[in-house]
Amino acid sequence: MIWVKTNAGRAEMQSRALVKERARRNLLLLIDGTKSEEMLLANLAGISAQDFQELRKLDLIAPASGAVTVGHAARAATTDSARPTVPQALAASPLDYSQFTAALTQLISSNLGLRGFTLTLAVDKASTIEELREVAQRVVEQIRERKGEAVAAEARKTLYGA
Repeated sequence: MIWVKTNAGRAEMQSRALVKERARRNLLLLIDGTKSEEMLLANLAGISAQDFQELRKLDLIAPASGAVTVGHAARAATTDSARPTVPQALAASPLDYSQFTAALTQLISSNLGLRGFTLTLAVDKASTIEELREVAQRVVEQIRERKGEAVAAEARKTLYGA
């Protein structure tokens, strides 16, 4: 199962009102619509399947619609490991807020890994598309510095289209 943060989940990342346990907060932070529940369980200490259900009960996360299919298609379609793995449908047209957030989070995860942690926090904090675009500029710049201009150009194409 692949999970995404709801609007309430993004708000919770800032307010810290409902989720007090550190491991569960870390889980909420890392849920981005691209990592499977199995991946998160394997890589995060101190969490269990019950933690996903508790976050779901609080309406902080929801199952990603079609995410399993999209995730496999993106992995199958991407042959160059340096290219960002974002569903092709997102790259083909201008993105709305939720699509832009998902694409940006995926770019951070696939190209910057843990080095992109603060950028992931900035994405969660952003409340408008303009704020997201400011974070996106920082992301593209860091991708360019770490992976080169070709990968940065692909990231720009993913986020902004042609």
